[in-house]
Order: sequence, then structure tokens, then C-alpha cells
Amino acid sequence: MLAVTLLSELDVYQVAYLCGGPQRVALAAVAGMAQDGRIKISRARHRVQAMHRRAGQPVERAVLDAVPASGKVLGPLIEEVAGSAAVQELIEGLRRAGLVGHHSLIGHPHLSAAGRAARKELEESGSEAPGERRVAVLGAAGITSAGLRGIFETPDPPPGGELVRRTRENVAPRTYGDNPSDPPMPMQPGISGRW
Repeated sequence: MLAVTLLSELDVYQVAYLCGGPQRVALAAVAGMAQDGRIKISRARHRVQAMHRRAGQPVERAVLDAVPASGKVLGPLIEEVAGSAAVQELIEGLRRAGLVGHHSLIGHPHLSAAGRAARKELEESGSEAPGERRVAVLGAAGITSAGLRGIFETPDPPPGGELVRRTRENVAPRTYGDNPSDPPMPMQPGISGRW
């Protein structure tokens, strides 16, 4: 079993990796940055915008580097950050600490016995963990703000082009005036305008 002092020395992103892998690291970074106002996530489109470009950790820098001035959709942002060099460096640090195994498939490291023991201890105390550490242990379920948690728990909406295309296919054609169009009439010879 891992000493409690060692567990308390782990930073929030190391805890996130042990409890949920690279996607959890990215989720913890994005959620923490949204909660402290460095980034903003639109509820309707899940578009992430950087509000303040300051980062205290390499993973946070990876988030900011992945968000262009025009913003980025949440799902692809999480995936990009999960595969970033910052997360790979974090994994290497955990490997040197003996928490991640040495024999793993490229891109798919596994936890060592010590890493699994640490994860078990962290998960047992997860609901009592404070703030960002709670998100690192529990994932989206650990986000205290219901609005922000809802954003992370719902899938990203389809891109605008797909949304418009589906709407046009599923809705009857609309007229451009206030008056409804004339009902279709059979062609009648001899009546002006009806041939």
C-alpha cells in the first residue's frame, strides 16, 4: 500500500491520470480552468474560449495552446490535450515514481501494482476530496457546479452544417411571407394562371 504522504505529494493531474488516464487529466485541467475563469465554455455549442492565457502547469499550457483565438469544441480539445507532450511527460514522471508500468503498449501505459493501490486509496476517499482533486478522482461527476457538470456530461452538439442539414430535411418548407402559400390546385385549362 502506498504511504499517505506520497499520495498527498501527488499533484491534481497525477491523481487524475491514476484515476482515469489521459482523458481524465485533460478533463481535470479544462474543468479547473473553467471554474477559475481562465477559459469559458458555451453551454449550447460546447465551444471553449480562452479568457486569460496564463498557466501554472504544463497541462494547463497544453490546454491554452490547443485553443485558438476562434475557440475549439470541447470533445476535440479533450482528445488533443490527452495526447499532448505535457501529458506524456506526466506519465513518464509517474513511471519514474513506480506508479506506471514499464512494459506497456505505445500510447497505452498501464498502472503498476503501486499505481493500482494508489488509485484504490484515492477512489475510496474521492467523494471527500476538495475541489480540483475531487474532479481528478471522480471525473465529471466530481464537478460541483451543476451547469459546468452538465456541459461535460452531455455529448458535443453536431457541427452547424449538420444541424442545418437535418433541420432542412425534417421540416416542411417555409414561405417568406406572413400569408400561407396557395394550396396546390390541379391544372385547369381556361383559367388564367392555372395552366
